[in-house]
Amino acid sequence: MTVFAVLTHGDSRVFRVAAEALSPHQIVVHVDATSNQGEYPLAENITYVRDRTNVRWGGFSVVEATEKLYAVALEKCTSPDDYIVLLSGQCVPIRPLTELEALFAERPGVLYCRAGLLLDGYEMNERRILREWHFDKFDARAQGLRRRGAAAARKVKQLVTPPKKKSEFSDFTMVAGSQWTALTAAAVESMMSDVGTRSRLAGLLRHALAPDEIYFHTLIHSGDWASRTTSAPPQPKGDKRTADFANLHHIDRSLTRYLSPDELRHIGGPLEFFARKAKGDDPERLRHVVREMSSQGGQW
Repeated sequence: MTVFAVLTHGDSRVFRVAAEALSPHQIVVHVDATSNQGEYPLAENITYVRDRTNVRWGGFSVVEATEKLYAVALEKCTSPDDYIVLLSGQCVPIRPLTELEALFAERPGVLYCRAGLLLDGYEMNERRILREWHFDKFDARAQGLRRRGAAAARKVKQLVTPPKKKSEFSDFTMVAGSQWTALTAAAVESMMSDVGTRSRLAGLLRHALAPDEIYFHTLIHSGDWASRTTSAPPQPKGDKRTADFANLHHIDRSLTRYLSPDELRHIGGPLEFFARKAKGDDPERLRHVVREMSSQGGQW
C-alpha cells in the first residue's frame, strides 16, 4: 500500500484535483497553520494533521511540519514495506497509480531519495549549512519594507555569527536533494525513532538554508539505509539544481514556474509520476487533464 503525505498551504484548488486522482489511497495532509483548513475537502481517506506548524519558506519549520506529517502517515501504513510518498499541495499525478505501485513492487525496498554531497568545495552548497540564514525568524516572503527589513536583519545576523566548521558535521554524510521523496515505512520509522540522531542534526541545521532538502536526506544517507537509495553512493552536488535530484516528480528547473494543464500533457519521463507546480486557476480544466492522464489502467 502507498500512503501519500501532502504539505500544503493557501489555495486548495490543486490539492482538490490531486486528492480525487489519488483516491482511494490514504492521504495525510499538513495544512499550514496560517491557511484556512476549512477550505480543504473532507473524505474518509483524507486525514489532516491536527498540530499544525506555521511554515516559513526556507526555514526549519518545514522540517517540523514534515515530521508531524510522517508521524501520522506511519499510523496509516499496514506494513513496513508500504511507501510514504511526499507531495506538495501543488503536485498532481500525471500517470496511473497502478504504474507507480508496479514500480514499487518490482523494486521492493528501494528508497527514492536522490541527493548530492554538500561539503564538496562548492561555495554555495557549503554556505547553506555553514552560515546561519534564520528564515523562520526573518520571513523571506514578506512584502515591501518588511521584506527588505528581514533581508537586512538576516545579513546582520550572519555578519555577527561565526560560520560553523566542517568538522561539526563529521558524524553525518551531509547531502541535499529534492524534498519530494518516496520512502518505505520501515525507513521512516527507523529515521523517526532515532531521537538522539535527529536532535543532533536538528541542532546543526536549525538555521540552515532550506533544511527540508537536507535534513531527511542526510538522516537516510548517514545510516544503514544509504545503500538502498537511488543515488548510492552520493556524488558531489556541485552546481546541480534541486530539480536535478527529482525522484518521482517532474520539477521545472526554475522551481517557481507553474505548469498549465495543457503543458502537463507534454511531460513525463520514465520515473515521472507527478508534476510540480500545477496551475490551479482553471480547476475544471486541470481536473479534466489529470483525470485523463491518470485514468489509464482503470483508476477512475
